[in-house]
Amino acid sequence: MKAILAIVAVLVLAVLGYVFVQYRTIQKAAACPAKEIATSNMSKSGDTWHITFTSKFDAPLDKVFDAFQHPERAVEFAPENVMKSEVVKDEGNTKTIDVVGKLDILPPGFKVQNLRTQYTVFPDQHRITSKSIDFKLADIDSEYKFEPTADGKTVLKFNQTSKQKQQMLVEALQKGALCETYATQVRAVNRALGLAPMPEKHEAS
Repeated sequence: MKAILAIVAVLVLAVLGYVFVQYRTIQKAAACPAKEIATSNMSKSGDTWHITFTSKFDAPLDKVFDAFQHPERAVEFAPENVMKSEVVKDEGNTKTIDVVGKLDILPPGFKVQNLRTQYTVFPDQHRITSKSIDFKLADIDSEYKFEPTADGKTVLKFNQTSKQKQQMLVEALQKGALCETYATQVRAVNRALGLAPMPEKHEAS
């Protein structure tokens, strides 16, 4: 009997530990703590997220703007999160990119997502817009606006609406996934500009 009680106690502790870890993960997601984000404002109205982020780059506007025009290079500069990123259509100032990405913050079954996005560049305005195409989880529309600073650096003002198609995740995890997706883009550009180190490569055994 004592042995059975001991086993039950261990199982209960294991479940409580798992629940605590999940709770902490959700709370961290809700805080949107990514270092790549200088300021953030996220709100949800009905089934739609409204997002405003800003990020700062220690590089001149033309270099930052150019780096953001090549989202297909994300697989090169953010391999820990982007498994595939390739151009499927390129016409004038518009290109369509297929991405297979991994979001560690999401639970099993949701971590890996396939996303097709259309990007349009407005060179004279230093602005880029993007929209998701037939994404199963949400309809996502984004705008990237780049502004120079007085000291020769760059500020990115990012606005996004994300209309959720499925409500299978708690709001904190939805919020965390949106933060992580944006932060991955900024991290990739910082690496492309030589402003952040590349991740260590792990040799195959």
